[in-house]
Amino acid sequence: MKIDEVFELIDNSDFLEKIYGFAYRRCSTSFDAEDLCSNIIIAVISAIHKQNEINDFYAFAWSIARRVYADFCDKRNKRKKDISIENTELSLLSKTDDIEELFEQIAETEHLKTIFREISFLSKAYRDVMVMYYIDEIKIKDIAQYLNISENSVKQRLFSARNIIRKEVETMNKRNLSLKPIRLAISGTGNPCGNDPRSKAERMLSQNLIYLCKDKPKSAKELSDELCIPMPYVEEELEIQCRGENGSYGMLRKLDNEKYALNILLVDYSEYNQANRIYEKRLPEYCKLIIDQLKRNEKEILEFPYLSQQNHLNFILWALISRTVWDFQDRINKVIMEKYFRDIIPINRSFSCVAVAFTDEQNPNFGFYGSDGIDATQIGGYKSVFVSNIYGERLDKHFYCGYNIAHDDMLLMLIRAIGGLNIDDLTESEKEIAAKAIECGYLRKKGHLLEPRIIVIDKKDDMDFYNLSFKLNNKAGELVEEIAEELSQFMREHIPEHLISEYQIYTQLIAGIRILSGIIEELIKKGLLLEPENRLGAEGMLMVVNK
Repeated sequence: MKIDEVFELIDNSDFLEKIYGFAYRRCSTSFDAEDLCSNIIIAVISAIHKQNEINDFYAFAWSIARRVYADFCDKRNKRKKDISIENTELSLLSKTDDIEELFEQIAETEHLKTIFREISFLSKAYRDVMVMYYIDEIKIKDIAQYLNISENSVKQRLFSARNIIRKEVETMNKRNLSLKPIRLAISGTGNPCGNDPRSKAERMLSQNLIYLCKDKPKSAKELSDELCIPMPYVEEELEIQCRGENGSYGMLRKLDNEKYALNILLVDYSEYNQANRIYEKRLPEYCKLIIDQLKRNEKEILEFPYLSQQNHLNFILWALISRTVWDFQDRINKVIMEKYFRDIIPINRSFSCVAVAFTDEQNPNFGFYGSDGIDATQIGGYKSVFVSNIYGERLDKHFYCGYNIAHDDMLLMLIRAIGGLNIDDLTESEKEIAAKAIECGYLRKKGHLLEPRIIVIDKKDDMDFYNLSFKLNNKAGELVEEIAEELSQFMREHIPEHLISEYQIYTQLIAGIRILSGIIEELIKKGLLLEPENRLGAEGMLMVVNK
């Protein structure tokens, strides 16, 4: 690496923050930390000027940082580097101590890297005393005072930690340091705004850590060993996964015994398939029931007082079918609650997650469809506006929960077009917006007018519209009973005891996920559901306005 490139790295804020963090953790005041940080930076710059080229800047910089810190300690404490332990019966500093020999005799070799690496795998209680004693060269009595424990406790922790490291030094390089290739497909239900822990579980480390807690609770040390990830990273990640986004609902929970257990329903892909088969094997029968009800209710559906012109049942059905299937699941949950899980109070929270674990080799088929809705008040001449879109295998989402309608020119144009909007009244820039709204399925052109292509209804009629969905399940009672009985037994066998109150979420987001996709495909085959021309279109969108 050329010297001018090295200076760019020094000027990087991340590097400077790490240097200051290194200094701050080793000083009693922020003033001392600033002095130490400045001394390190000056020493690094001075050393760079003496080099023609630097192969590994960070190794170079941290070796200087450690030397400067050692000098800093000498000047600050004016003490000899005499590391002795009063309680010799623990043999912490014997002449034959593996750790001491490595530190004193071969401090710049790969063995030291191994020791530092092994220290990082220790639990926090052991790690703190090892770092303070062996690296920061703090006396035992000072460590005891800093940690507010007895000197004997410090000695015992040093002794135990030394034995742990001694066992690990020879085996460390034989470990498989790669993460398990486990991925999690995470879905949720409810209001995700401010409550969604999924954003904290996107990394492979996060997902593998969560997965390892699936079958039984584990300690941070156990997880560190299994993942071959140093304890500081594991402990930090565990805190993140317990806090989640809102501070109280995360993917994991910490138990009284200091171990970590799942806080969400998590299943392997094989279990996911088994659970979905409970629904899927009844798919032909359920699809026939829906088709029969559609024939009975077609006239009522077409004559509904839409605020946007709707003449085609196979288009309207896109806005109905998802609610039909979700109502079907609600009916199943009701039977399960009343007949099979009477002793269990279902969980009630703003937002809940589930996860399915899979590997890339499995090439999973989740068949997922979801729905996001957004609303606004006092907008476009209406007291309130609500708009939702479904998305999944055949459809992409236009927007997500928390999206601001007022910031979307196309949605604002859509609201203006309710009742018809004369194109001649638009400015050139507004015409460009209208063209984009037509392209994505919000609007259609009819002569010189723009009008909504999506389904728009009046708020006073919204329950009547939803009832059109629910009526499609009127003859599904026997099927509901069959699924409820089989599914309740399956869940008793597979849901962990501490998560059994999440059973209604299991029926919705695990066992019942693919049924909607299956119904959609069957109805498309039979011509009862319009096949979307594009992945981003009007299908499945609904707007409810309050005049």
